[in-house]
Amino acid sequence: MGANRFDARTRVIEAALTAARRAGKPHDEAVILTELGQLRYDQDRYTEARQHFRASLSLFRELNDQPGQAAALAGLGIACREPGRFAEGVHFLDQAAALLEQAGDDIGIGYSRRIAGSVRLELGDYPGALADLTASLAAYRRAGSRLGEGHTLRTLGLYHRARDEWADAERHCRESADIFHELGDELMEAYAVRAHAKTRLRQGHADEALTRLEWALSVSHTMGDRWGQGATLRALGQLHLAEQRLDLAEACLDAARDIWQAMEVPVWQARIERDRSLLLAARGDAEGARTARERARRVFHDHGAREFHELGS
Repeated sequence: MGANRFDARTRVIEAALTAARRAGKPHDEAVILTELGQLRYDQDRYTEARQHFRASLSLFRELNDQPGQAAALAGLGIACREPGRFAEGVHFLDQAAALLEQAGDDIGIGYSRRIAGSVRLELGDYPGALADLTASLAAYRRAGSRLGEGHTLRTLGLYHRARDEWADAERHCRESADIFHELGDELMEAYAVRAHAKTRLRQGHADEALTRLEWALSVSHTMGDRWGQGATLRALGQLHLAEQRLDLAEACLDAARDIWQAMEVPVWQARIERDRSLLLAARGDAEGARTARERARRVFHDHGAREFHELGS
């Protein structure tokens, strides 16, 4: 996932885009714009990703190409998720899912419904999230996609964890990790292991969670995955905070915050602020804790994140 790999992909895609435009081939141009949007998403460049997906969507609509429209809409949806544009993301993903369901594309249904479920989970729409994820899992299983099944099981684990349904959360995360291990996808295995470790941490099993989180961080670092590093550093910060290792907690949370700031993902920055409010409270700084908590709460409100209601007034 290093910069050189992205540079090579950029050169190839941009050369293909130029050739398609010179040749006057709008369908090829639309396909390549979708690929460019996916590349920018993979690089965590979400604004550019949305721009390219919108351009491809416009072309596909002019061509009345429904599969192309579905791909561009799904791309727009996922490129809205990380920056916290949740309502907008659901709007695009539901359109994509409708087109894919008309076409009977189970892989596409599985993907679009999984992402829609993850966004509804961010919004705190638990019934909608569960309906999406159930439909996603069924579609992936109809298609025989073990990879898709692994992704959806992990997201189901996050759903059950958010609902404090520990046994189901653990089971889904373990099943997901097993599938990714079986497929040799170490990075996604690390994501599933982190999700399982956070479930164990919330039940008070910090020692067990620590080993797993350190492994997940190592994998994310080795593979150059900034998102995984940020999420795992935050989890480690939460773990050290729970164990009253306040200096270690601060170091992990600060490192995670630096990553989220560089990626321009305000909801995740606000989650760090909420964690820091607990850290400041543990150090006896009630005023600093209140200020940090209120900063986080404003961001949650502005993005419709479920934490706004969790924090209360």
